[in-house]
Amino acid sequence: MKIAFWSNIKGKSGVTTNMVCITALASISGAGKSILLENHYSINSIADIVLSREQTEQLKESGKYYNRDGIEYVLKGLYSGKNGKELLHHAALPLLYTNIYYLPQSYIVNKEVFNYEFSLVYKQLFYNLELFCENVFVDTERNENLSSNAILYEADIVVVNLIQDKIALREFFDNYSSIKEKAIYLIGSYKPEPLFNYRRICYEYHIPKNKIGIIPYNSELSESASHGLMLQFLNRNYEKASGRENEYFMRHCKKSSMMVRNNLLDIHKRKKEIYPNSSINSLNPLVS
Repeated sequence: MKIAFWSNIKGKSGVTTNMVCITALASISGAGKSILLENHYSINSIADIVLSREQTEQLKESGKYYNRDGIEYVLKGLYSGKNGKELLHHAALPLLYTNIYYLPQSYIVNKEVFNYEFSLVYKQLFYNLELFCENVFVDTERNENLSSNAILYEADIVVVNLIQDKIALREFFDNYSSIKEKAIYLIGSYKPEPLFNYRRICYEYHIPKNKIGIIPYNSELSESASHGLMLQFLNRNYEKASGRENEYFMRHCKKSSMMVRNNLLDIHKRKKEIYPNSSINSLNPLVS
């Protein structure tokens, strides 16, 4: 299953943080194997919040991951006709949990070149990613470019990351009807006090409660992420959270993770009904 995380607002909705939270909590609860990747360069990348400073510096060493590891290595290998399974086993990094992988970027390839190379082999890429892992989580850039359009089109679900702002909410619901057809929603850095709280957003924009969740703002999570220790924070607080703020955060993150999981299971069930003899029936999304 392909799950794209996306927002119409850049840098405010916590797309990367939200995606890592959902994937990690699903993994801790016993879900299937997942892989994380992004289609853009960012100051706060997946690598920055889940890897130590030493590991991220290794990723940025000139040429290393472009030639021998990472997504650029996989794209070039697929274009050259190499075995996708072998490419991914070589390029994907195992994270804190053995059933979560990260497909990193080298940070040295021109953005336009990356988009072009991605557009050439994205179907082969997603096919091989789904063979490698049951669930493919993609942090997708807001800008309408070749790779973002391809990811949003191919995705089984688009997790739209909202913020508590009237203008931003109106801009999405007025202008992105094509995404809404397969969208579920997360409100990132959520605070219960603002005028546009969870209940009002559901009411005003007619969002069923089984298709929306919240990721509360949490200062300790933010601090952990800034040091590449986000997965450790989530693991440490999963069974018994330390303090009221962390308990509130973990409770709602678990609910949001289950919301995403249930929607994936519904889609998987519908696919089985439509394609009863397809190999898709062997893929079991987010099931313990």
